[in-house]
Amino acid sequence: MRYGLSCLLWYRLQKMLSVATGTPWRGLVTGTLAAALFQSSTAVCLLTIGLVTAEYLTFRQAFGIILGANIGTCSTVGLLSFLNTDKLLPLLLCFSGISLLFRRTRNIGLAATGLLGMFCGLYLLNTGMTELQALEPVHRLLRLADSSTWLGILAGVLITFMFQSSSAATVMVMTLTDNGVFGLTTAAYIVYGSNLGSCLSSVLVSAIAPLAAKRVAAAHVLVNLLGILLFLPITEQLVTITERISTDPAVQVAVLHTAFNVISSLAVLPVAGRFARLVEILIPRDKAIW
Repeated sequence: MRYGLSCLLWYRLQKMLSVATGTPWRGLVTGTLAAALFQSSTAVCLLTIGLVTAEYLTFRQAFGIILGANIGTCSTVGLLSFLNTDKLLPLLLCFSGISLLFRRTRNIGLAATGLLGMFCGLYLLNTGMTELQALEPVHRLLRLADSSTWLGILAGVLITFMFQSSSAATVMVMTLTDNGVFGLTTAAYIVYGSNLGSCLSSVLVSAIAPLAAKRVAAAHVLVNLLGILLFLPITEQLVTITERISTDPAVQVAVLHTAFNVISSLAVLPVAGRFARLVEILIPRDKAIW
């Protein structure tokens, strides 16, 4: 799906990111739309680092995009939690098959095929989870993640780094929660960790990039760390509110994921200038820590 969307939108996405970033608010809207279209906050952050490295964007212009990318990535999880896959799969199969037949719509067909693959993967994960749970190593690992707040967060970081997608990690958590593997509170901790894990690719790429790109990666990490520190004390209350919104565990996880990203980004946005200045102090010129 990402390959089809990149073929279809890559040039437009680069142009949109480099032009529509005059203020943090505009950057946030641009980053949200870009991540929703591209279905990956990591890809948008990596592209932003590339634009900063090429000096199409300054660090302060890129900061708003990073905030928006965290919000835009919620679209995949929301889509998968609310749609009726039994009715959608046959329609999606027909649409992707027809689109692939014609050259002009081939990239759209590739994106639709990728979405179809995501739904099929979710179905297979759901049906195979009962047998998987019975395996002792898997059961022990899941029990470990359920035993501690910080182990749950660490599990989210590792799963996301392994999948290279916080959305994929969150979809997996939706399935595990739906199958009763662990409760919504543990799911919340893993979701927090999955958002932090999505920053690791940016940090690794920025290691060989100029100072401004390192600051973009550092800002991405700090925003998600701030979100975790903000949400940890209110997790139980948030879980209670989420359970009142919906009785479907998959929807509950999607709501938690969306709340974390939206509130974290909007909390930083009014003080974006000061936050950017803090990052510049933490990562001073010629003294970057990586």
